[in-house]
Amino acid sequence: MRGAWLQHQSLTFRTDLPEPRPAGHEALVQVLLAGLCSTDLELLRGYYPFQGIPGHEFVGRIVEAPDRPACIGQRVVGDINVGC
Repeated sequence: MRGAWLQHQSLTFRTDLPEPRPAGHEALVQVLLAGLCSTDLELLRGYYPFQGIPGHEFVGRIVEAPDRPACIGQRVVGDINVGC
């Protein structure tokens, strides 16, 4: 898989990222659009030692959902905040 990779305050483009596989209660989302926000920019500046793919604000389409096949094709957005 291809993607932007943030590590040690450096952003690179990688082509060797593993293809994600959803667990039973998860869904695989094909990201259609993603944004980088101020949090991502602060991570790039060293705010927190994050390593991974930035861009937690996105819109996509469900392409695989082992527990809920009826969800395939639905549009979704990302949310990093979990409410009770």
